[in-house]
Amino acid sequence: MNADITGHHAGPHAVVAGGGIAGLAAAHRLALAGHRVTLLEADARIGGKLLAGEIAGAPVDLGAESLLARRPEAVALARAVGLGDRLQAPATTTASVWSRGELVPMPKGHVMGVPGDPAAVGGLLSEEGVRRVGADLELPPTEIGEDIAIGAYVAARMGHEVVDRLVEPLLGGVYAGDAHRISMKAAVPALFEAARV
Repeated sequence: MNADITGHHAGPHAVVAGGGIAGLAAAHRLALAGHRVTLLEADARIGGKLLAGEIAGAPVDLGAESLLARRPEAVALARAVGLGDRLQAPATTTASVWSRGELVPMPKGHVMGVPGDPAAVGGLLSEEGVRRVGADLELPPTEIGEDIAIGAYVAARMGHEVVDRLVEPLLGGVYAGDAHRISMKAAVPALFEAARV
């Protein structure tokens, strides 16, 4: 599928390869800057991996993730391209973690898997893991500098069990990466700011 994005063209002609969310965002910015934009997409539809579908009769987002409403840039972009009236909050449901052969309810009071209360992870972590989470409150602040990997930070303060059973599955699902290489400043800015205090 190829599409020319028309409008007022003061700038040069730009070609954007890929009609996923990144390509669409790039084409939108180029068009706003006055460029004539041709969007190239190998698939029969635009949108990339973002797609509404159905699993076991329930409507779901089949893409890597829908947008995070707490990121104002994503919401603003959706509104800027005329999708503001189509934004919908997800239906409320409960989340669970598959751990040691069973589903365990996701603990309450966490930030991207980083628990705020050791009692909340009692059914998910070992006794030693729960103790390690509680010990975090007694540790001196960790020097994080300009940034730190979220996995390294949490493992040093709360142990690898928290990273393996909570942080890694959540961040891996959202950012498709290794928690020991994902920037805490970029992925969990609220935690980064709290850790700097």
